[in-house]
Amino acid sequence: MNTSDAAGESRGPLRMPVLVLALVAFAAFALDSLVVLGHPVPGWDVGTERAVQQIGWGPLVPVFAAADWFEGLKQVAVAIAGLLLVAILNRRGFFLMVWGALSGGAYTLIELFVHRPRPDSSLVHVIRHTNGWSYPSGHVIFFTWFLPYLLLILVRPYLPRPFFIAGWVLSGVALLVVIVGRVYMGEHWPSDVLAGLLLGAGWPPLGLAIRPLSDPGLRKLHACRSRG
Repeated sequence: MNTSDAAGESRGPLRMPVLVLALVAFAAFALDSLVVLGHPVPGWDVGTERAVQQIGWGPLVPVFAAADWFEGLKQVAVAIAGLLLVAILNRRGFFLMVWGALSGGAYTLIELFVHRPRPDSSLVHVIRHTNGWSYPSGHVIFFTWFLPYLLLILVRPYLPRPFFIAGWVLSGVALLVVIVGRVYMGEHWPSDVLAGLLLGAGWPPLGLAIRPLSDPGLRKLHACRSRG
């Protein structure tokens, strides 16, 4: 254990490549935010949303609607359930999971600051009218941290590598469905979804980049038991 700890200290408290990834994502998010603040409805937003809505998505439309339904308090309830599961099954990863959940607070602050209205039905087809502000997409932010963190903290110790990889593929598919669905349903402009994706590409990696926060929860279960 002492050798492992010494090696961990020699690496330093940060995973630099992951930190760089997070900072690049935050910088791109800031750029997207500046564009939106300067141009409330950029022309490419309207054109891209219309193009997505003109595609015949067929059986995926009900899936988009189901993803659309999963919002607000439902996301909060699922996040709390995830936190409880981590607290019970791998308490070492609890604070990393809390870090992921704090992205919801960041989303709320940004949403209130930008105050961007939802897509206008005079410009694009709005299938479901939703209250609240549009920027960024809270759905996308949620799916970028919740499923990946569950995979890393809870699933990885229990499943063989092929199933773990399959979990990442399914997580990516779920995120892609949410990204397309939010635009197709007229809930968000594409730049809202892009902002959610960029913020989500920065927030979870930032938590993973901080070793004192992430290392305890990322240790495999058998390693933890052997040290115990």
